[in-house]
Amino acid sequence: MRISRIRADRGFSLMELMVTIAVLAITLAIAVPSFSGVIGESKLRSQAGEIQSALTFARTEAIRLNRSVVFCHSNNGTNCTVPAATGWEGWLVSAAGAALAAPVLPVSRTGVIPAAPMRISSGPNLTAATHAIRFTPQGLARGFANNIPLSDLIRVCITQESVNPNTREIQFSSGGRSRVVATDNAGTCP
Repeated sequence: MRISRIRADRGFSLMELMVTIAVLAITLAIAVPSFSGVIGESKLRSQAGEIQSALTFARTEAIRLNRSVVFCHSNNGTNCTVPAATGWEGWLVSAAGAALAAPVLPVSRTGVIPAAPMRISSGPNLTAATHAIRFTPQGLARGFANNIPLSDLIRVCITQESVNPNTREIQFSSGGRSRVVATDNAGTCP
C-alpha cells in the first residue's frame, strides 16, 4: 500500500492578492456612482409618494368627516405658512378652520421635508392660493379662501446629476385626484 503525501498550500501569493484588490477597486469605481443614483432616485420617489399619499388622505378625510379639510405648506407642523425661497419645509393636513393660519386642531397628519439636495415647490395656481388646497366634503380641490376649482402641481426635485429624471410632479385636478409624473430638468431644480 502506497501512501502519497499531498502538500496543501495555505494562503495567497502576493500576485493573487494584488489581482483581487485591482478587480475589487475597478468594481467599486463602477458601482459607487450607480449606488448614489439609486439612493437619490429612491429618496425622490419616496418624497413624491409621501406627498401624494397626504393629498389622498386629506381628500378621504374631507369625505369621511363631511367637512372641509386643508392640505398646506407648514414650517412648524401646527399651522399653514408660506414656504421659504428655498422651497417647502413641511406640510400638514387638518380640518379647515376659519382662517388659513389657524386650522382646526388637532392636526391630522404632518410631514417634514428633508433639506438639500431635495427641493419642493408649488405650481403657479397653488402659489396664488397661498400654498394650500381645501378639499370639500365632496372631495373636490378648491382654493382655501374661495370656492374656485384648483388644479396644479407640487414639484419634488433633487439636484443630483446621477438621478435621471430628477423631478416628480404630483399633479392634482379640481376633482381631487392626483398622480405622479416623472420629468427631467437635467440635474437642476426650477
